[in-house]
Amino acid sequence: MVAGALGGGVLRALVSVRNPSLGHPPPYAARRIAHRLVSRFLRRDLSKQEAKDWAWTMRAVYGPLLGLAWGVARPSVARWPLVPRGLLLGLGVLAFEHVAFPLLRATAPMNTWTGEEHAWLVAQTAVFGVATEASLRALATP
Repeated sequence: MVAGALGGGVLRALVSVRNPSLGHPPPYAARRIAHRLVSRFLRRDLSKQEAKDWAWTMRAVYGPLLGLAWGVARPSVARWPLVPRGLLLGLGVLAFEHVAFPLLRATAPMNTWTGEEHAWLVAQTAVFGVATEASLRALATP
């Protein structure tokens, strides 16, 4: 769970580059997802601050849970080098999000996203995967 939280922290740094690069937060930005999901659940529109708070909560849970799941699945690729293992985790997160976002209606439809938004999602899941794997390797090494 700690490794997933650290991977999420590295991802937060990437977001500070992603949003200015795009000129806006993408449809899968945590605040936008929080706003869509929580507003629907509470049946009221969230304020910007509420969406920001919920996004923080979602990130605080999501990264560690992904790290925990990876810790369970990781032994099956124990002999792989760090980067391929991290990229495999990133690919798994990307696949999960490609299924979960439409299923939960967490984002605008993916066919409305720009090519750059798709590319940034691939990049951020890859960065999360490699950072999480590196953190897990560092934490697990005596």
